[in-house]
Amino acid sequence: MKRNWYAVAILLVLTLLLAEAGRYVEHTTGILQNRIEAAYALAVQGDYPAARQTYEQAAAQARKGGWVLSLLVRRNLLDQLNQTLAVLPPCAEADSLADLEMETQRARTQISQLRQSFFGGL
Repeated sequence: MKRNWYAVAILLVLTLLLAEAGRYVEHTTGILQNRIEAAYALAVQGDYPAARQTYEQAAAQARKGGWVLSLLVRRNLLDQLNQTLAVLPPCAEADSLADLEMETQRARTQISQLRQSFFGGL
């Protein structure tokens, strides 16, 4: 009978850990998504220095949370996102707004793929 209680306790702990990991992935990717969208909005308004700074903050956030995310999602998706985020700040210029739009959309898609790589396996 004690083994059943131990099994239930282990299952409960694992469920709580999985829920917390999901919440972390959702929170981290949500912050990245918001920063990228804010940076693009600044670029469209013509505030390119603020847009570059916001894109750099998004890249720093991705690097900061990257080691934890690498435990939870596929590593190659995280590497691709980091490469895209490194390209974004230099694109925040008046003459490369079309490139910026394309790269920003790529980053949005990659963030969505990060979420799906965690939640898709559940």
